[in-house]
Amino acid sequence: MKKSIFSRYFYLGTITTFFFAALLGSIVLLWADGRYEDEKQEQAANMAHLMITDTRLNFSRYHTVDTDQIRSQFSYYALTYNISCYLFDEEGECLLRSDFADGSIRLNSSLMESVRRKPTFQVNQFTGLTQELSACYIEHFTLYDEDEEHGAYLALVYPADQLTDFSKELFFVLVIGLLGVTVLAAIIFYFNTRHIMKPVTEITKAAESYADGDFSVKPQVADAGELTYLAMTMGRMADFIDSNEKNRKSFVSNVSHELRTPMTTISGFVDGILDGTIPPEQQQGYLRRISGEVKRLSRLVSSMLNISKFEEGGMELKLVPVELTGLLISTLFMFEQKIEARQIRVCGLEDCPRAEIQADKDLMQQVFYNLIENAVKFTPKDGELTFSVEPQGEQCQVVIRNTGEGLSEEELANVFNRFYKTDESRSKDTTGVGLGLSIVSRIIRLHNGNIMVKSVKGDYTEFVIQLPVKGKKQLSAKERKD
Repeated sequence: MKKSIFSRYFYLGTITTFFFAALLGSIVLLWADGRYEDEKQEQAANMAHLMITDTRLNFSRYHTVDTDQIRSQFSYYALTYNISCYLFDEEGECLLRSDFADGSIRLNSSLMESVRRKPTFQVNQFTGLTQELSACYIEHFTLYDEDEEHGAYLALVYPADQLTDFSKELFFVLVIGLLGVTVLAAIIFYFNTRHIMKPVTEITKAAESYADGDFSVKPQVADAGELTYLAMTMGRMADFIDSNEKNRKSFVSNVSHELRTPMTTISGFVDGILDGTIPPEQQQGYLRRISGEVKRLSRLVSSMLNISKFEEGGMELKLVPVELTGLLISTLFMFEQKIEARQIRVCGLEDCPRAEIQADKDLMQQVFYNLIENAVKFTPKDGELTFSVEPQGEQCQVVIRNTGEGLSEEELANVFNRFYKTDESRSKDTTGVGLGLSIVSRIIRLHNGNIMVKSVKGDYTEFVIQLPVKGKKQLSAKERKD
């Protein structure tokens, strides 16, 4: 990871900083060179203005430019500013020069034409005044002698190294600054990237633990923005996967238990009949018990297939108008013998109004059947079953309540889980498979409804169903699983 993400961010940040610092340095270098040239041009223009003024005064007094005052002035500027001063006539012939060297030099015609229009400042060009590259300021002016006017040119020549030395010094400073900025940026990026990568390392370690099946590790990431949210999401994902894994193991264990018990019973009874251990006169009773266990296995397999259809989204609703009170009464009649045998009182049905909703009639009857079967099973002798149906605008509420032992807080939290049974119910209920209420909750959710359970230990248990009156769009498979 450090060779890929860490180094990638580190080198990318360092190179980007170096590039932009170099770009900025180049811009500053060009700007500073330009400003320095402008200052040199302004300085040359000021000196030329003073020299031209003095030259005009001397010419008007002595009628010549070759005077001690002008020579002294040329020498002063040449020594003070390290420049060469030249004075040319209208034809471009040299009249006076600060170095007082021999040799005839003159201005070329194209340069004189350009200077007559405006003063010219040339940098790093051959002007013909020297044999080397130089910076040269040339200005055309007029000398007045009584009624005559004489044109003249003043040239101030700077050695090119005055400009290049400044550029070299500035370039050296910028290079040192660039290296310093790059090193500092590299250090900052190194520690900052390590700080950024620390949460990624924590998340990676947690992911590796999840891959090994250990979901107890939670990435500890704080104040890292999106990575903190990612770590929290991974923690929730780990809890979800851990919960699913536990449910899977519990499911396998429960299925194994529920299948093994009736199969062991069936195998024992069949072997007893085959080897003669069970006498012929008792075989009929044992065959009925075998038939009951086979039916129990059939109910288990059917219920498991139904749950699989719910979770995979394969269960389709067939919405038709369903009158809930009538369906509740017709389902209750299926338990008439059990209710009478245990002398259970049925209350509330006579006060239930008609309530019609859009629902799958067969699935809703399965909901009522499972809830009533569960209620009858756990209602004690001389107990009471209470029903109510209440239209509530766009929803309709159905309540099924039975007196009895009730449920504890733990039982309330797990009552809709697959294969969940309390220890007491395992000993009393040998026909159930622990899937009835799980199927009920899935059917209600499939209808976009809601089911709740309330209970007081030692007093009552109550299931409250809320269903939409009008048929709505079905939930997705993921929403049903959730």
